[in-house]
Amino acid sequence: MRAHLLGMAAAAAVVVVLLGAAQTGAGRSVLAHAGLVKPSEPYTELAFARPSQLPQRLPTGRTRLTVPITLHNAEGGARRYAWTIEALTGGRRAVLARGRLQAAAGQRAAVRTRFAAPCRGARTRVEVRLAQPAESIGFWAQCR
Repeated sequence: MRAHLLGMAAAAAVVVVLLGAAQTGAGRSVLAHAGLVKPSEPYTELAFARPSQLPQRLPTGRTRLTVPITLHNAEGGARRYAWTIEALTGGRRAVLARGRLQAAAGQRAAVRTRFAAPCRGARTRVEVRLAQPAESIGFWAQCR
């Protein structure tokens, strides 16, 4: 009976060690290569750094804005991103700012640039666009 309990305790200890190893990068890689887990899909995350502070109203005409953006490279390797900030107002689309950003695998990077946002008609939309991967985020503001 004692030998049986020791055997079960040893088996449980092996399971705990294997589960711990599976939580490491190397462990996940071994499991993925063995076909036991699906490898994660690469992606790029694009977000406004402070979405609660985005303007809801803009004066008619042009307004200087800074809209901080964060980018997280989860593509699995270093990437070079081309971005633009565009406005859609009064039926017209205009590029307000553009740039490039290098990000290492797993890196979070910030874009902080000032631009003049036009506001004509009832409202305007400000969009941040990545060329590759094709991704965008944006917000609407009422023109007053």
